[in-house]
Amino acid sequence: MSAPVVLVLAGGAANRFWPLRDKPLLEFGSQTLLARHLRALQAQGFSRFIVVCGPEAREKISAGLTLMGLSDARVAVQAEARGMADAVLCAHPELERLGECPVYITQAQDVVGADLHAAMLQGWSRRPEALFGLVAAVRVNHYFPGGYLSLAGERVDSIVEKPGAGNEPSDLVSLVAHVLASWRPFVERLAAEAPREGQDDALRQAQDDVYERALSSLMAAHEVRAVVHEGRWQAVKHPWHVLDVMEMLLDRWLSEAESPGDGYVPSEGGVFLGRDVKVYPGAHVVGPALIGHGSVIGHNALVRGSIVGPRCVVGFGSEVARSYLGEGVELHHNYVGDSVLDAGSSMGFGATTANFRLDGRSVPSVVGGQRVDSGREKLGLVLGAGAKIGVNSSTMPGVKIGAGAVCGPNLTIARDVPDGVRVMSGRRYGHL
Repeated sequence: MSAPVVLVLAGGAANRFWPLRDKPLLEFGSQTLLARHLRALQAQGFSRFIVVCGPEAREKISAGLTLMGLSDARVAVQAEARGMADAVLCAHPELERLGECPVYITQAQDVVGADLHAAMLQGWSRRPEALFGLVAAVRVNHYFPGGYLSLAGERVDSIVEKPGAGNEPSDLVSLVAHVLASWRPFVERLAAEAPREGQDDALRQAQDDVYERALSSLMAAHEVRAVVHEGRWQAVKHPWHVLDVMEMLLDRWLSEAESPGDGYVPSEGGVFLGRDVKVYPGAHVVGPALIGHGSVIGHNALVRGSIVGPRCVVGFGSEVARSYLGEGVELHHNYVGDSVLDAGSSMGFGATTANFRLDGRSVPSVVGGQRVDSGREKLGLVLGAGAKIGVNSSTMPGVKIGAGAVCGPNLTIARDVPDGVRVMSGRRYGHL
């Protein structure tokens, strides 16, 4: 029996992920989350792929598929970020070209071990004839804002999206890993449930559970069962989830469950060093950690529990603790704790990130105009691509600074700074 075609959802507006962008294209070691996801699927015997992405990522994703030897993989473009249901509908022409076949719908930014895909494929190959689909799920012991499975014996009869604490129909939360015997009836239900043209934005947003409602409709007519994933997993919804993914992957690299990729050599103490890395006298790298190709760790610098991307400079006396640095980040005698610094960003001499509230409570952050609890006791700065912070400035816990923004010297940044804004005084962004 041939494996299902894999439909990989790799688009979306990622508004909750601001100031970071393109979750599937985030690099950890020598590969993006999307490349890692596809390789894990390849290793389990999947060979046919359709990747749905936004128009701005199409060229990069197509080039990456070619480099991976997946030149036959199809790329479908979702012109506007209108959710998972619309993403699947955008793949409809590519599915039609493949004809009638089973489909495995996945999401590149849900970080799981390859054992989940193995369990899904094994469960599908051994399914009873009457079974129409399998949905992956994880058990939770506290409320998670996702889709919960409603069960009738072994059968899944619906998915209840974000029911609210105390209203959960079970302790199983759905992962975006769904095998269906045929894509066609699901696409038909998605089209029937989708918002109509001309509806106002408020109504369209109220219908953001179209995917779950269509899947529940399918479950009412066909038998679908759950595959419970007992391993580790991490959904990437908010920018601080990058730190959780980093921790998870560092652990998997250390245990040799995975590799950080080509050119990375494990050294003593759980440190992975890339090609042409320079670690100057007096500097220390404490594992688990990864230092990217061509990066420089200056005199008396300290890097611990972190990923430093390629071609970064961690200058004299800097400390990077439990943080993720994208490609080409430059630091100059800074403290960076529990932070995410995107590609090409920089911090001037003496600039620091605060990462701990004095009252010891978990750090909140503003997402979409609402104050959200990160659930993290320590959370520093999220710095967008190409943003710059001047000398001797500091940022308060949970602050986000947009791509291309510039914050001048001797400032305390206590509020989020939008993309491209120049901040030269503390009048607007310096008040707690």
